[in-house]
Amino acid sequence: MPSLTPNPPPFVPTGRFTNKRRKQFIADHDKGFLTTAELNVLTDLMAKQNKAFAWEDSEHGSLRTDFFPPVVIPTIPHIPWTERNQPIPPGLEAEVCQIIRSKIKA
Repeated sequence: MPSLTPNPPPFVPTGRFTNKRRKQFIADHDKGFLTTAELNVLTDLMAKQNKAFAWEDSEHGSLRTDFFPPVVIPTIPHIPWTERNQPIPPGLEAEVCQIIRSKIKA
């Protein structure tokens, strides 16, 4: 993990952490809890660790298997039962399908 400096250099857009995303982050979190200096240190850390943040579904990844091995869920042989899915209301069908397509694409 990169070291933090109390006086970070001026912000330079890095990878996923663009200037637009930095401005939005500061606007969302500048509520008086953190000082300007603390926000600058935080945004410096975020710029250094920019691949750790997913701002959109297409940017998410998965954990390294050498650090976190896959979880095996034990099951017993069985005949699965089926139940009819709840229908999607016709007025929401286009929106729901778009959401599902974006999740599959990511």
